Amino acid sequence: MDDDLRPAVLRLLEREPPPGPVMAESAFVTDSLAGHIERLGRGETPVTAEGLASLCLAYAHAYVHPERLGEAVTLEDATLLAGRFARRRGGCRSLAGQDALRRVLLHHGFALQMLFDIPKTVHLLDALLRREVAPGGGVFVGLDLGAGTGILLLGQYLLARRRGYEAPRLWGVEHLPQVAARADDLLSGLGIGRVAHGDATTSAIYNDVPQGDIACVTNETLPSIAHRLYKEPFTAISAALFAALSGRLERTVFMPEAVWASDRTRRTWLRLSPENAFAGEASPVPARLFYMRDVELAGERIPADQVGAPFQALISPVWAEALGRRW
Repeated sequence: MDDDLRPAVLRLLEREPPPGPVMAESAFVTDSLAGHIERLGRGETPVTAEGLASLCLAYAHAYVHPERLGEAVTLEDATLLAGRFARRRGGCRSLAGQDALRRVLLHHGFALQMLFDIPKTVHLLDALLRREVAPGGGVFVGLDLGAGTGILLLGQYLLARRRGYEAPRLWGVEHLPQVAARADDLLSGLGIGRVAHGDATTSAIYNDVPQGDIACVTNETLPSIAHRLYKEPFTAISAALFAALSGRLERTVFMPEAVWASDRTRRTWLRLSPENAFAGEASPVPARLFYMRDVELAGERIPADQVGAPFQALISPVWAEALGRRW
């Protein structure tokens, strides 16, 4: 292609992000990420959907722009980033000349898409923060398997702090090296925890888990509804986890609490839960060949494609469509 024509052709691919802010101005909480964490880590602070959505957007901003970590994230900042993320492939005016930023958005796109599905992320955080753990006094050890950006490890930190634990010991595993490194830099810098690059489906990786009984495990490496479980590593990760640490998981809080899968006809069902090491009851067909159907969050059984539905109004429909879906 002629060098003079290339910029013009690329501009033809550009589209502008959706109009308006990513959240309603009346709902958004302007603060630095550290400010959000300090406030939501206090047990007396009410947990609201709006507060969690604002936390997610502030976390996304800190993940993409670590150089601005100490700054308050405004709704304008959050909307600009959401728009750039939504148009990371085709481009938009605000990404013109921002080659380094665009590379970050592209190379971390899968992990960020999980985070930017705000209704689902808020639903998961809300369910996690409703869980009961033993009151503080001992050691809170938490694991996030398939950690991605680390947002659920942050959720575990908030759960621990709200229950009175002063210094939770949190550790995540992420298989994409660039994502693990960036999440580790952010979370270790905040004093939250560490994220290691590794394969959570291998028992050896758990040799590095901090000592003590495991208080909490988060693992959302699930396929979309109606896809076979083997499409994502949830069952393989669970098998490795229980093989390595079964003696330390007796009182662990898990998120999700259980997974429901069925055969194609929905006549045969499996409930994968901590009681069966998330392997399901005995069946002639391996659990990994069953189809994803439902999850249990905060004691409620929910179809996988309805996770986030109670929080959909946090984001306008045009923004929800532009930012994509978690699973």
